[in-house]
Amino acid sequence: MTHIAINAQLVSFGQTYRNAGVSRYTYTLLEALDSLGDADLSYTVFVSSAEAAAAAASPLGQSAHLRLEPARWPTTSPLRRIAWEQTRLPALLREVGAQVFHSPVNVLPERLPCPAVVTIHDLAFVRYPDLFRPARRIYQRTFTERSARVARVIVADSESTRQDIIATFDVAPERVRVIYPTVSPDFQPNRDPEALAAFRTRHGLPERYLLYLGTLEPRKNLITLVEAYARLRVEDEGAPPLVLAGGKGWYYETLFERVRALGLERYVTFAGYVSREEQALWYAGAALFLYPSLYEGFGLPVAEALACGVPTITSDVSSLPEVAGPVAIQVPPTDVKRLAQAMRDALVDCTLRQRTAVEGPQWTRRFSMDHLARQYAAVYHEAAQSR
Repeated sequence: MTHIAINAQLVSFGQTYRNAGVSRYTYTLLEALDSLGDADLSYTVFVSSAEAAAAAASPLGQSAHLRLEPARWPTTSPLRRIAWEQTRLPALLREVGAQVFHSPVNVLPERLPCPAVVTIHDLAFVRYPDLFRPARRIYQRTFTERSARVARVIVADSESTRQDIIATFDVAPERVRVIYPTVSPDFQPNRDPEALAAFRTRHGLPERYLLYLGTLEPRKNLITLVEAYARLRVEDEGAPPLVLAGGKGWYYETLFERVRALGLERYVTFAGYVSREEQALWYAGAALFLYPSLYEGFGLPVAEALACGVPTITSDVSSLPEVAGPVAIQVPPTDVKRLAQAMRDALVDCTLRQRTAVEGPQWTRRFSMDHLARQYAAVYHEAAQSR
């Protein structure tokens, strides 16, 4: 049996804004590996000491395949977590007898005692450095590049990200594999009008609304979205309101200012953090889902919206065409006029929702937990054989 160690310090086991992004990705990976139950693989999963109680009480805490191991000092602050990863983690890998180590978030520790796998989700900090705070940009660039050079296998979320990694870090193409993230099974068309009506009432939402769901940060291109929405309202005063749902990331103040400058306060709602439990309802209740991001390593919200059968408009750049496939509408992310026109056309297309309700779930079946688990298990076996 091959023993795999996984760094899950960034996983949050509670229903908070922290349970998103790479936290959610890593938790879903652990769920998938547990469900797969490969008899030739065993796992030690290093979790944050602050999450130890919640982790133990979670379904993963009862797993017969995964052993959750809390860090032995506080790792809640970024600096303490980085220090733990770089100084303490290599010794722990020796103690538990790890034969392969996997970092699901970009960075490997130095002085590894075994072959390593690293998942690099995107290179936004390279492609759009001005959209990141300097300290985060420098850390990500320095440590991700070094990790890419020492990993036995690099996993990318998409072919677009794979090509970015090869070109930016000059690594051999055969070392970089694409494993798509997964869309959880609960993201599916909701055909219960009473449940949707109750959901809208609970959150004060109208029967029709346009939705963005994701972090409020510059890379998501939300200023372009609200400018396109302002243009839509000029052409159609009866356009549904725009709901921007998600937690605050960074440099979001300009977005609030732009909404005020365009006089859209009555028509644009900032819904704040959306719990994982209700995300499928937010998608299902929307007339359109809008995700005009400038750059994505994968763009999971697009896949989730399509899985829910919701008409979706997204960008035609980076990985988003891979995620959107032939189902979602794709436009250049900086073209305000085209985006506004796409929204208007979608709102008057009487058959679009019916088509998406069929084609969306069919398309997104390729992003399944089973595929994710089987492909990662194959990568772990390959890395173990390279010792």
